[in-house]
Amino acid sequence: MKGGMEMAKIGFIGFGSMASLIATKIIETEVATPEELILYSNSKNEHFNQFYNKYPTAKLADNEAEIFTKADHSFVCKLPLAVLPLMKDCAAVLTPDRHVISIAAGVSTSDIIEITPGLQVSKLIPSLTTAVNVGTTLIAHADTVNQANTSWLETTFEHFGHVMTIREENMDIASDLTSSSPGIIAAIFEQFVEAALRRSSLSDAEVFQMINFALAGTSKLLVEEDYTFSGLIERVATKGGITAEGIELSEEQLPQFFDELLDRTQTKYASSKKEIQAQKQDLLL
Repeated sequence: MKGGMEMAKIGFIGFGSMASLIATKIIETEVATPEELILYSNSKNEHFNQFYNKYPTAKLADNEAEIFTKADHSFVCKLPLAVLPLMKDCAAVLTPDRHVISIAAGVSTSDIIEITPGLQVSKLIPSLTTAVNVGTTLIAHADTVNQANTSWLETTFEHFGHVMTIREENMDIASDLTSSSPGIIAAIFEQFVEAALRRSSLSDAEVFQMINFALAGTSKLLVEEDYTFSGLIERVATKGGITAEGIELSEEQLPQFFDELLDRTQTKYASSKKEIQAQKQDLLL
């Protein structure tokens, strides 16, 4: 953009690790220049400082309302219980032509619209794997979002990964599969590494490299060779062989593990939503 009086294109309120990742990818993929970004963070954290040191021409806002006033698209990257109070505090500038994108779990687009009626609100759940242009970004739009803003958000994230637009009612389970799964997968295979170390004289680095390349290769086979999970199992697990023993144990014990995993995460989502609903009722009084 030329000229200091022109509107910024994209704003960020809150600037933690995920906001930094999104902003960096937006610049790297030339969706926008640093000058077209405007940032506000009430804590100048490590992520903010690293980003601003790298892109010092990004604009800085004095407060949250300035972001909503100046940006065409405003990413709200705050903790769930901070989102609705922010909306209420800035209600005067949150007119129906504003496009707000929230990344907070547990806060629905309808929750935000109850606080600021008519606002164009999208919900976005990114994934850390977006950093390597592979992740799936989940998006749900409120009915208030116009076609231009819908297309802009989806096209932007298609520049650095895969986009899935889904019904908001499915967002929690889908988030487990996209946003949470890298951490869960890492935790599972960390235990696989520890078990191997207990049974061999291999070093941590050697075992990690073996698992790391096995994971990378498996992913590549699934994506590039069009394998399904069951097809890949058939290919590597000879009947009565060693791999088949591991597959059999997995089929016996993992269903319970994953059922409980999803039960726990859904319980956590429900607890968070209960807090949000109570907060919303207080804000609407």
